[in-house]
Amino acid sequence: MTLRASINIALMKTYFNNLFKLPDLYLSLNNNLKFQKSFIKETIALDIEESRGINDNSLSEKDYKKITDYYGLAVPAVLGESFCILRGKEMSFRERLSLTYLGGLTGLFDDFFDEKDMTEQHILNLIGNPRDAMPNTAHERLFITFYKKALDNAADANLVKDYFIKVFDAQVLSKKQVMPEIAYDEIKSITYQKGGISLLFYRCALSQVMSMEEEKLLYKLGSLMQLENDIFDIYKDYQGGIRTLVTTETKIDKLRNNYKSLVDEIIVSVLQANYPTKSKKRFLRIISMIICRGFVCLDMLKSNEKLTNHVFTIDKYERKDLICDMEKPINILKTINYYSKSKI
Repeated sequence: MTLRASINIALMKTYFNNLFKLPDLYLSLNNNLKFQKSFIKETIALDIEESRGINDNSLSEKDYKKITDYYGLAVPAVLGESFCILRGKEMSFRERLSLTYLGGLTGLFDDFFDEKDMTEQHILNLIGNPRDAMPNTAHERLFITFYKKALDNAADANLVKDYFIKVFDAQVLSKKQVMPEIAYDEIKSITYQKGGISLLFYRCALSQVMSMEEEKLLYKLGSLMQLENDIFDIYKDYQGGIRTLVTTETKIDKLRNNYKSLVDEIIVSVLQANYPTKSKKRFLRIISMIICRGFVCLDMLKSNEKLTNHVFTIDKYERKDLICDMEKPINILKTINYYSKSKI
């Protein structure tokens, strides 16, 4: 048998093995989401209903939806469960409660910078002294309620606070991304810092102490997830004048190589980490389901280059050329194909 034939057989074996594992992963993810939705109804949804009664129009239905249908749902059900698979221990009630409230406050915190025009010092006071903070709006009051409940149930409240300050610092740095003169390397550094610190912030809700090995791994994974978010948010960021690695790129292949390099580094880091082999494999399969979506979006963005002399020219494209609808059956199939070919 030739070397090429041996490689092809190995690739086909990997492909079908990954494909075989996919139904179990989808079922597990679906069960985690269902459980978290029920958990939300008994916890954070009650706080939301209370806040509706004292809302001064600083909170919208969109804000509430982000809490229950996105951050408050995905942070515990996807990220939290993934952390727990890696450590080999199920999530406790208090860990889930803390993660749910940390997820719930994420959108509220982002809006402090994006929409509420708050001073940095006031935001810092809310983070550093939530017990003594005096909220000015219903939006701030709900944020403080969530934050205090997250701290009350976190294994190490001081560690959560410390990382929240780092999240704040990364958000402040990201303001530079509206400056036309910002350099590529600085955009890259801000992107990775923002994503890496955010993931470590959520990890602080779990009781098991982070090893340096895990900290480095999760920082890389958070960096990749932020880059993937920027890939999907290219139209919104471009319209908002935000300079990201995606909105400033002229060759999508360069962006893809950057993305793939991070993926490869993460896979190596997980496989070399001191965790049970079964846990590492399952963890990689779960995150692969997420990051393979980025490759599908990159393919779509790359196809635009044919329209502009093989150079990615963002100001020449329409909205439909920059938004990747992952609900389309063709994109779901492409994601499955990428996942099945992944080296996990």
